[in-house]
Amino acid sequence: MENLSLNSFLGIDFGSTQEVAKNKMLSRASCTLDEKNSTDTVMYFYGVTFAGRDTSFVMLLFVNGKFSKAAVYIKPKLDAFTIRTYQEIKEELNAKYFKTIDDFELYDEPYQENDGYTETGISVGKVKFSSFWSFKDSKDGEEDFISLRISEELDIIINYEDGDLTKELVNKIKDQDSEDY
Repeated sequence: MENLSLNSFLGIDFGSTQEVAKNKMLSRASCTLDEKNSTDTVMYFYGVTFAGRDTSFVMLLFVNGKFSKAAVYIKPKLDAFTIRTYQEIKEELNAKYFKTIDDFELYDEPYQENDGYTETGISVGKVKFSSFWSFKDSKDGEEDFISLRISEELDIIINYEDGDLTKELVNKIKDQDSEDY
């Protein structure tokens, strides 16, 4: 476990250029780029199969021209399958990397575990499912991460993040936001 690292997503090394990332993604069967909505900081891909599942879309984020983060959006066929699909993906990630200890199911009033209203609770923001896997950075920088969660829209979102580039992205956003002051 201590030797595991997270250096890429679908064969795209973190830090890669947009051109390299785009070509790798488009080499996947049925994958298309949403050119209208993609920019120099984000690219959207449709028709992607990920770990044997159809995706709603895959989003790649870039900071200063470098690939920093990927987000995979999966919409289960029925809302009733959301939690089961989330659990399956979590177990697949646990099997591939390691069993995470950062695994959370949080319930706010009036929702409770096994009350029969969990999906409703998720959709109104009162129930949260999330898990995290952290990896020591191969260059002794910020830890890299995989995160898994269920959104209020009942999408399952898997994020792959390079810690150093994500920190660079956050700092860039903060700098842009502070220009208003």
